Amino acid sequence: MTYLKLGKIFRTAVLIFAILLPHISKAQIVKVLTDSNNVEFGNPVHLIFSVFDNSGRKIKYPVFKDNKIIDGIEILDYLEGDTTCNKVLKAGGEIRSYLITSYEDSTFVIPPLPILFDKDTVWTDSLKVTFTLLQNEDSTLTAEIDTTKFIRIFDIKPVKDAPWTFAEFWARFGRWIVVTLIVLLVGAVIGYMYMRWKNNKPIIPILKPKEPADKTAYKQLCILKDAQLWQKGKTKDYYSRLTEILKTYITDRYGISVMECTSDETLDILKLHCIDSKSEAYQGMKDIFEVADFVKFAKLEPLPDQNDTSLSLAFKFVEITKIVEVANDSNSIVSAENQQVNNNPPANNGLN
Repeated sequence: MTYLKLGKIFRTAVLIFAILLPHISKAQIVKVLTDSNNVEFGNPVHLIFSVFDNSGRKIKYPVFKDNKIIDGIEILDYLEGDTTCNKVLKAGGEIRSYLITSYEDSTFVIPPLPILFDKDTVWTDSLKVTFTLLQNEDSTLTAEIDTTKFIRIFDIKPVKDAPWTFAEFWARFGRWIVVTLIVLLVGAVIGYMYMRWKNNKPIIPILKPKEPADKTAYKQLCILKDAQLWQKGKTKDYYSRLTEILKTYITDRYGISVMECTSDETLDILKLHCIDSKSEAYQGMKDIFEVADFVKFAKLEPLPDQNDTSLSLAFKFVEITKIVEVANDSNSIVSAENQQVNNNPPANNGLN
């Protein structure tokens, strides 16, 4: 028996019920039902509204969005009320049906639906409809299907974005990163070479060995002598420059910084770590710093001989304390200090 025959029988029953309804009650009566409550999914079935109202008011049926009764049940067609039925239902009864179906193997519950009588609303009862994967009774496949185990069909899940791993990232972008780094490195090297060439400098800087401290001190003292500062009345500048040259020499020669030390602090460092306090070199430094302090802080104007003597003592201090290379018995070169202390005890010129 096809669903069309079932539908005809069902509609006939509804018509008989609607004819008898006005004699039973004068109230508003609405009903909703289907041809069958157990349908093979994908096949159509009628959803029928049976409405009776003897007041003559205008009836409005539910409007469904996107042709869906609920999620999972679709409307295939809207079937207006049969004209023959309207003639039979002279008392005011009316039938409206929808052709519906579902493509899911599931049981659906259609919630109460509103029917409008002008401004009044009457709700239908809820309705359960089951769509299953069932074969027709005359199908040869019926015996092969276990109807106790229904196949569930679900919607296709959307694609999920999985987080990138380092291996995936490197496989996709690794070679571009390497190429970019190589290009940047080559560009930096070319830029460096161009700048060195533009400034007339060798491509690879050659580090020259540092000049010995005594040679640097000799040069600076000679420059100071040629400048003739005290002869031009710049005695304070003369002694400031002289003490600065000597402090720089002590720092480079002994590896002890005295640039920020006072004269007394410098002499104490020399006495404790560098030379004997009774040596000629120490006494010469003491005389230089005493005169320099008087000039810088007491505004003393020393005699010309004192200025020349201070410069001579500075040359002598460098000469006595410098490192001299001498040959030993095995013809190798060793470091030693030139001890010219004029019968004074040997100076302790090494670091303690």
